[in-house]
Amino acid sequence: GRAGAIATMSTFRVGHATHPRWSMALEMALAQVGTGTATPADEPGALGIVYLTDALGASVPEVLAALRGRCGVRHWTAASAPAICATGVEYADEPALVLMVADLPRGSFEPFPGPPRKGREAPGAPGTLPATALIHVDVGLTDVGEQIPELASRVRERALFGALASAVGGPGSRAGVDGVGFSEDVRLITGLTQGCSAIGAEHRITACSGQMVESLDGRPALDVLLADLDVRLPPASARDGEAILRALPAQRLREGRFVGRGRDVSSRRPGFGDYAVRSGVGIDPSRRLIAIGEIPREGEHLVFCTRDRDAAHRDLVRIVAELRDEVEQAGQTVAGALYHSCVARGSHLFGSQGAELATIRHHLGDVP
Repeated sequence: GRAGAIATMSTFRVGHATHPRWSMALEMALAQVGTGTATPADEPGALGIVYLTDALGASVPEVLAALRGRCGVRHWTAASAPAICATGVEYADEPALVLMVADLPRGSFEPFPGPPRKGREAPGAPGTLPATALIHVDVGLTDVGEQIPELASRVRERALFGALASAVGGPGSRAGVDGVGFSEDVRLITGLTQGCSAIGAEHRITACSGQMVESLDGRPALDVLLADLDVRLPPASARDGEAILRALPAQRLREGRFVGRGRDVSSRRPGFGDYAVRSGVGIDPSRRLIAIGEIPREGEHLVFCTRDRDAAHRDLVRIVAELRDEVEQAGQTVAGALYHSCVARGSHLFGSQGAELATIRHHLGDVP
């Protein structure tokens, strides 16, 4: 999936470049944002975000040191990934970096998670937590599943957005996690697009154990899956695992089998993108169970789904349109956008490099 965030303040500045030497790429990017003087004037309300491709990822500490010494932006967060993007361009399999300077109200952000401040109240106390936070988490962490809930507890309404990354760095860095916490003075709107299309109707998990979903709506889970896929088997093959797999519509499921899980759909906006999507990892034909790539809970909502280019395009248009409408209804304008991607997307899913960014630009406008 991907998470987006929009801030509605003064327009942000973006620079990007590709070069085998990080220092040269940095110089070209800084020239585009109009900062980087030899004797910088401090910009107390400026936040810097820098992303590098993995070809330059080992240089994250050097890049951050150079940025703090070369320009007036003192606060930076950084991460590297296999591919990065900027306004209308994507970089993959080449050394590149992109940086954004966001001009925000003074005192409206701070390093996250960061060390506890002296005199700070206990986590969760009213008025002490940021309203939301951008986080970058090192993909090499072995306890990511435990880290995310703990980090979410440090944010009001548990509102986190961001991405896993190959490497992270910045003032808030703590054991592979770095980011920025924002106060209510920064107007942010977030959205999530899964790029999937639903197969059949939404169901309720009525029995489960471990990673196994035993029943949906009171019926055996495997029977519900086959019904949603319109697969009909002769009685002699009903418990033959190989026969069941052969009967599945291979073309329809060519990009994989997934399940979408939603805990409290009644309080969320309608739309498939509000679900957390996980892989479907197996079936048990004798006990009529399905296994998913996460631990389900009884009472949750579940929908079977698949991923393909058309579904991804439609869902991307949907979420960008929702974000744009929310901004317009508030009578505001978009200052800048952050777009965090999954390695399974990009040209792998959308067919050509730049197609994904072109869709966003067409529907959101020419924003940094």
